[in-house]
Amino acid sequence: MEKNIKKNIKGNKYKRLLIWVSESSTVFSFVTRKDVGISERSIRLIESLTEFLVDSYPTNEWLSNEIVDSPIIGHIYFYELNKTTKNILLEVSNSLFDWGDDALTDLPEDVAFYDGKKRPVLHVNGHENYAILEVSSLKEYLKLTFL
Repeated sequence: MEKNIKKNIKGNKYKRLLIWVSESSTVFSFVTRKDVGISERSIRLIESLTEFLVDSYPTNEWLSNEIVDSPIIGHIYFYELNKTTKNILLEVSNSLFDWGDDALTDLPEDVAFYDGKKRPVLHVNGHENYAILEVSSLKEYLKLTFL
């Protein structure tokens, strides 16, 4: 089942969402883009996650976005999701749409979470103000009443 999120989730609801997502996810990703630059905050985040890096490559396409008719300008990073990385994510952001807000330069863009079979659990397009949450059952969907 798919739940579309069009309202920014902030504060305690955001933290609860990340905790819920981390229960069924093993990997998360985000994107940086050459055309908008990268902030010092993003650089520090990437450095703090270095030991948990699973994969990384240049791209123009990811779950929530595709840049067409352009040379490759994005770079996607995949990280192990564990207690340490979850806590880092909870520290750096207090809002779902912080991941690629209109400034596009504070945090990396479009955080996404994947389960053990590499299926998306949650993916965000922050500057477009939407996210998609994938749930495996009605029971799981009903756990999301806090949203």
